[in-house]
Amino acid sequence: MGIRLHSRAGSGIAGIRARWASVFAVIGGIAIFAFPPFAAAATSTSSASASTTATANATPSKTSKPQSSRPDVILSNETTSSTWSVADYADPIRAQPRNSSARIASLQFLTPDGFLQSYLLLREHWTGSQLWIKLRIPGRPNGRVGWVPRGDLDAFHHTNMQVVVNRTAERLTLYRAGRAIFEAPVGVGKPSTPTPPGDFWITEAFASSDPFYGPYAFGTSDYSTLSEWPGGGIVGLHGTNEPSLVPGDPSHGCIRLHNSDILRLSSLLSIGTPLLVE
Repeated sequence: MGIRLHSRAGSGIAGIRARWASVFAVIGGIAIFAFPPFAAAATSTSSASASTTATANATPSKTSKPQSSRPDVILSNETTSSTWSVADYADPIRAQPRNSSARIASLQFLTPDGFLQSYLLLREHWTGSQLWIKLRIPGRPNGRVGWVPRGDLDAFHHTNMQVVVNRTAERLTLYRAGRAIFEAPVGVGKPSTPTPPGDFWITEAFASSDPFYGPYAFGTSDYSTLSEWPGGGIVGLHGTNEPSLVPGDPSHGCIRLHNSDILRLSSLLSIGTPLLVE
């Protein structure tokens, strides 16, 4: 098995959170992570708190009673109801829900930027006596999915939010339970470095002191065409010091917003929210 960071009876993954996070807060049921020097990321309004909740039951052990007759359960439709979690073990991600299947990636504890890595969960499936979880895999190539045992993941968290970025209309829309609650113009990737389309999710949230990124930024699981970019080319949602370029297509793949809009979004959007780039 992988590196064990979680003891079912003890501190475990709380240790890595304490090491890497200056704040791990639960506000009204929403888990919010903030990492040095971005402590401002730990603040959130009640509107975001009402949209994301954590599963109260404890993480099950790696072995369970035979449940092979159970039907699959959809964990995320990626529009009005979605589930996310973080890794307890740096174990393999398999191509199929069985231990003999090919290893296609490994669970990670941290993003390339040093934030706690989240995973968007799609489905649960029983193979014999073992419960498996299908999840989206961050990193290149975009769009990969795989399977891990349920015991490799921490508690499940749920959200009814979705972000949609329409590159043609150069517009971002935030939905809660299928209803649009926020819209803003955006700047997207230029033709030579387009913002990659697909299904992704929000992985990072932090206050920024760099004027280029404006006052706030979100990291996503989307990766741009520029692998040499700092952090490996993560596509971000962030503010800008060139507001005249929004709306438009000025970026290397990131999604730029006016600073007033990114600040408004910072009070509404949380880690684990699905992102559709179309």
